[in-house]
Amino acid sequence: MAEPESAPISIRFFNELKDHLEAQSVLYGKGVFAKLDKVVAVLLFGFGVYCLAFVGLYWWTVIWFLLAVAEWFNLLSPARWRTRIAFQRNPKFLDEYHLTFSRENIHFKTVSFDSIMRWTHYERVVESSELFLLMYGKDFYTLIPKRCFNSNEEICAFRALVSQTIAR
Repeated sequence: MAEPESAPISIRFFNELKDHLEAQSVLYGKGVFAKLDKVVAVLLFGFGVYCLAFVGLYWWTVIWFLLAVAEWFNLLSPARWRTRIAFQRNPKFLDEYHLTFSRENIHFKTVSFDSIMRWTHYERVVESSELFLLMYGKDFYTLIPKRCFNSNEEICAFRALVSQTIAR
């Protein structure tokens, strides 16, 4: 028996910096550097304890604790600044995006382009509480904010469509 054809899912949205920062954070958290940064934070904290114990309380002995906290929460990463600058410099992020997802393809439309992409373009999907990232290549993605869906049912329908169309 043939699978019933589901209705296309259409969304519209304007890009927001917070979505791109979330995408960067999600991808960073899945990488090896996120774990390495935790180790570095613990080492910085340990060095701060060592300095306090053997040198005493000075401004430069306390700074190691501040650096450890900043490193633990990834506040020292230049990636966040790169993401901000890239977002502000890219005029395509000013356009409203119109996407329609069907079982066959994705219709992607803005003021400057109108394109049909096949699902085979994507390798996998990464989901966070705020967005979907349709991944192609190592760090390349199409960002789909969950805020642009009309309901939780529509998010579930999109999730089901993605799981059927993107090869695992």
